[in-house]
Amino acid sequence: MFYHILRKIVAVAAVVCGIAVADAVEPTWSIDFGSVFDNREGDEGMNEARTFFFTTLAPEFGLRFSPKDRIAGGAVWTQPLENGVKDGKVIPTLYYRHESDTWKFSMGMFPRTQLREPLPGFLWCDSLAYFQRNIRGALVQYNHRHGFFDAYIDWRAMQSETRREAFNIVFHGEWRPKSKVFLTGAHAQMNHLAKTKNAPEGQSVVDNFLVNPYVGLDFSRATALDSLVVKAGALATIERDRRFGGWKTPAGLWVDAIFEWRFLGLRNSLYAGGKLFPLYSEYGSLLYQGESYYRSDFYNRTDIYARIFDNRYLDLQAQLNFNFAKGNFIFYQRLILNIHLDGVFGRGRNSRHPL
Repeated sequence: MFYHILRKIVAVAAVVCGIAVADAVEPTWSIDFGSVFDNREGDEGMNEARTFFFTTLAPEFGLRFSPKDRIAGGAVWTQPLENGVKDGKVIPTLYYRHESDTWKFSMGMFPRTQLREPLPGFLWCDSLAYFQRNIRGALVQYNHRHGFFDAYIDWRAMQSETRREAFNIVFHGEWRPKSKVFLTGAHAQMNHLAKTKNAPEGQSVVDNFLVNPYVGLDFSRATALDSLVVKAGALATIERDRRFGGWKTPAGLWVDAIFEWRFLGLRNSLYAGGKLFPLYSEYGSLLYQGESYYRSDFYNRTDIYARIFDNRYLDLQAQLNFNFAKGNFIFYQRLILNIHLDGVFGRGRNSRHPL
């Protein structure tokens, strides 16, 4: 199936390039290649002990029809490392992109790497980052010398006789005054799980909101470290299943710290408080996109990583991830490769962030 789709992409790209040359429209291209080894060992009460080992290939071809506007299309092929392609998966990429110094906008099915920063674990888990590389909806971004915000809608599922309608709206913004040490920001999400078409009796709509206002300090310029950033704030869920009425409001304290020196880094993220995913036992990943450990009232994750290669095209990281939840421990050993090439007939640029 992949080869059939790839032939169509190449054929369309050839036609597009022909039109572009004739009409002085600039053709664009990009190729993302990645590979992940992720071995998980430990308790299975909150997450499965298993191994991921796969590669991804995501070619894109497009047209830039003004200095700020382009359209692009392609595919993301995810393939487990095995003989044959029967367990591989191909998903389409097709979107419009506007880019100026201040505002950016995307609409369609576009790469999640367009986000300014990767989302934290309470909004987005590692396994989804592996297999859902595109946002399906729209993205608005604002950039300023003192801050930014990203806001997007991701349409996760269209309603059908067997599939529940699902979408989430996510916001992330951060502001740094002139001091460049103090910062403040917030994450927020509205997460909606509706019914199937002609839903059976007993099926209901679930409303889920999450907010995370925080403050932080960036001491990167004041120490010998390349990066030293500490953030802390509240983390709260407001949620209801309309079958029962009433709102559940678990909340707690969230602290995140990053230390980096040359090619080495350490990141620690701590949550303590109420169980953030109160309906996880019933809906699981159908409703929640964050790490399953947040259904515990205590969760600490420590990442130790080394950038083996790191340049404008290539990023290779080795990671050890220690996940501690109440009564549960699981240990990840990860090797993550990302290669990104793009430009107009060979002019490359770096527009990626690692998983």
